[in-house]
Amino acid sequence: MTAPTSARKRRDPWLDNARFVLIALVVFGHSLEPLLNTHPWLDDCYRFVYTFHMPAFAFLSGAVSRAHVDGKLLRCTAFRLLWPYLVFQGLYALAAMSPAWPDDGPGSVTTPYWLLWYLLSLACWRALLPLFAHLRHRLLIAIAVAMLAGCFDDIGYYLSLSRTLVFFPLFLMGWMWAPRWRRRSGTWPIRMLAVGTLAVVFVAVARIKPDPGWLYGSYSYSALGADLLPGVGIRLLLLCAAIACTLAFLSLIPHRHTVFSGPGSRSLGAYVLQGFVIKFAVGGSLFAALARWSGGWLMPLLLLLSVMVTLVLSSTLLQRLLNPVTAPRWLEHVLWQDSATHAHDTS
Repeated sequence: MTAPTSARKRRDPWLDNARFVLIALVVFGHSLEPLLNTHPWLDDCYRFVYTFHMPAFAFLSGAVSRAHVDGKLLRCTAFRLLWPYLVFQGLYALAAMSPAWPDDGPGSVTTPYWLLWYLLSLACWRALLPLFAHLRHRLLIAIAVAMLAGCFDDIGYYLSLSRTLVFFPLFLMGWMWAPRWRRRSGTWPIRMLAVGTLAVVFVAVARIKPDPGWLYGSYSYSALGADLLPGVGIRLLLLCAAIACTLAFLSLIPHRHTVFSGPGSRSLGAYVLQGFVIKFAVGGSLFAALARWSGGWLMPLLLLLSVMVTLVLSSTLLQRLLNPVTAPRWLEHVLWQDSATHAHDTS
């Protein structure tokens, strides 16, 4: 009984709580997508959630990343990110053969399907971090590269290159700032400021109603109908909004263990599985039925369903079933050879 307790103490409940809430927001955002243009409030919530939920994920991912390249970093990138990406790219392709699937599924292995872009981008961010950690003015360079990404039409969804570059500043900020922000974010003045920040951004998004394409980070300026300077200005403004909302959101996350800490520690499985739930619900006309509900009732219902789905998908049972894919120790044992072992074998 002592081993699980000590293992739990080694985890940061603040990070796990944040992961769970963000996964629930991902499910909520994806459940809003089929209902766009049916209720104005749902459209505003969709834009607001997409302003910061994936940037916040990038920030948290940076918080737990290391700038030192070693065998552990390479092994985790290969077997905990790239391997699940390939497997679920194939599983989503198989699922798309079902008559109940609402789209064509993955186009190719080099174009991440829908939500799988994050696995590929995270692998790239971890590869970029050792380089940027040694650069002067690294954050300014990362922001400049993010702005520059919008100038090219041919780096959109291919290998998730556009999103990788656009959201990398948030990943870098997480690596640089997350521990300090965690220590300072538990005070009531900071939390009150956080609530005010989120409210201001929500009102601004609801009034301006930006094209959601700007929030995805996948399109060039020309594809979004903007010239270079206005495009850079809009993307920079949205980056500032994402940073402000990310820091505000994390300020509201409890630092203690909660009922969501355990499920939050199993977030990867919930992330890759929730796409099947959403797509089959769309194909089964569930969202078409929900669209007839009043917007006032529909929003809390979707939030409740998103939390419930996240809890189920991050259960211990599903984690054990997914471990051969998301944490394939069997494959590591077969394929991975430590450098020390290799040196011994060749000596």
